Amino acid sequence: MASNDERGRAGRPGPGLTDEADSGRGVAGGALGGTAGAVGGAAIGAIAGPVGAIIGAVAGAAGGWWSGKEIAESTFDFSDADDDFYRQSYERTSASSSAGPTGSTGRQRSYDHVRPLYQFGQFATRNPAYRGRRFEEIEPELRRGWTQDLERQYGDWSTVRGYVGEGYGRGDEARITRSEEELAIGKRQVQAGEVAVRKTVDTEHVTERVPVRREEVTIERRPIIAADTRSAEIAEDRIVVPVTEEEVVVEKRPVVKEEVVLRTRTVEDTEEVEADLRRERIDVDERGRTKSSRAAIDKAIDQGLGEPDAR
Repeated sequence: MASNDERGRAGRPGPGLTDEADSGRGVAGGALGGTAGAVGGAAIGAIAGPVGAIIGAVAGAAGGWWSGKEIAESTFDFSDADDDFYRQSYERTSASSSAGPTGSTGRQRSYDHVRPLYQFGQFATRNPAYRGRRFEEIEPELRRGWTQDLERQYGDWSTVRGYVGEGYGRGDEARITRSEEELAIGKRQVQAGEVAVRKTVDTEHVTERVPVRREEVTIERRPIIAADTRSAEIAEDRIVVPVTEEEVVVEKRPVVKEEVVLRTRTVEDTEEVEADLRRERIDVDERGRTKSSRAAIDKAIDQGLGEPDAR
């Protein structure tokens, strides 16, 4: 029987895993019995969540490495990159079918439901007996460990083998990533300068010719007829005649003559941008009898794949 501490650890999710289905843990408990059941319970304690339940059930049914001490003390690192890879693969598979992948119950599966199957397949690559072997070679052993309880939870082996096989293939890969820098060019508005318009006052001396009129006094002497002199008297007399003239009056007043309008317009020029970009290069160092894969490796590198198949 598994200890209380082991059963307590079974309820806690492991690194990078989700504790999705409580029934998944129940699967492992029903599949284990005797010594194999105890070891399987320990495996669930180290790797919790649905994938831990699957591993525990397979340990109880298949035995061998699955029920050994090494797996009982193992932890499972499932990275975000792995999760993104499987999710995209699942979505591509779902898109190819209008109904999407379904389980044995006929209900549509979600990625969260099949994630433990990918994880189980990837974890299986840790078995030293599977090293260098294709999935089809080790599939019979995994199929023997697929219990009826697991079938009720996830479907029969023919339903789940695709997910498990894809996880096994990714876990068996030796991967190296190739990165390179790309030039990201953006634009922003900056002040390139300014244009200031101001006005000043200049003084100009002007001369204008203006016609003016004035009065002048003319004196004319005319003889008087004798008949008009009967009332003449000898005395002093004085006559005053006003004389007028036009005077030029100068007045200055401001008059608006024009206006200056300022506006901006956009013109487009072309500038050259230079930068040094780094990129990683993959070199292959072959040792031993690997000539048969040389052509495939060279082709992958020439095409810029950067990650030839290392299986």
